[in-house]
Amino acid sequence: MWYQAWHGWGAEPEPRWIAAAASGGRAPMLTWEPWERGGGPAQPRFRLSRIADGEFDGYVVRWARALRDAGTTVFLRPMHEMNGTWYPWGGTVNGNTPEDYKRAWRRLRGLFDEHRADNVRWVWSPNATDVPDRSNNLFELYYPGDDYVDVLGVDGYNWGAAMKHYGGWRSFEDVFADACRRLELLGPQPIWVAETASDSTGGDKAAWVRGMLAAAVHMPRLQAIVWFDVDKERDWRACAPPGTEAAFSSIPV
Repeated sequence: MWYQAWHGWGAEPEPRWIAAAASGGRAPMLTWEPWERGGGPAQPRFRLSRIADGEFDGYVVRWARALRDAGTTVFLRPMHEMNGTWYPWGGTVNGNTPEDYKRAWRRLRGLFDEHRADNVRWVWSPNATDVPDRSNNLFELYYPGDDYVDVLGVDGYNWGAAMKHYGGWRSFEDVFADACRRLELLGPQPIWVAETASDSTGGDKAAWVRGMLAAAVHMPRLQAIVWFDVDKERDWRACAPPGTEAAFSSIPV
């Protein structure tokens, strides 16, 4: 899984990246972000109503044709974590609403369908926690409908003891159990954890990974877990601290 923004470096389709990601039997998932990366949520150029009203149709059609011709199945994850406040497509920022989000999503999907990009699978991926946590921002309000979504995704992290304002140290079940129950009620599609990782402050990261895998086998709708293997806000990498990486081989039989 990788990220491409609609403005700046990486804004155009890169067939070589898709081919590289698909090599070795992997399934490529592209997170498609309508913003200028690093510009924050207040980017009115990318307001959801503008996407929904067709102002980006030419750009979207170029992508539809490029992904159609990629020669492999591509999982496309546009406008993720829409129930948060940190992206321009968030439903409570930038003049947006959940209805705008659904209209924008359906516009994108409609253009891809019109141009016969039948190899593209659509991953709808809210944050596990609604931010802000209020009735007009529940992730269910952003769901565009069964006909527009192929995979129900969800993102969430164990931020560790150093980030208590993000929940502190939480197990995989603490992060995802409630969100997955809510997803199960939305539609019949497979569920993916589209982003997750753990910090190492306040607990044993290797044990957290083992707990994740042990919990996952008891979640029948869960088909995939994508690890965010980046040293970013915290050191999310699977190799840090030493000894963590081996825990990924502990899938229960």
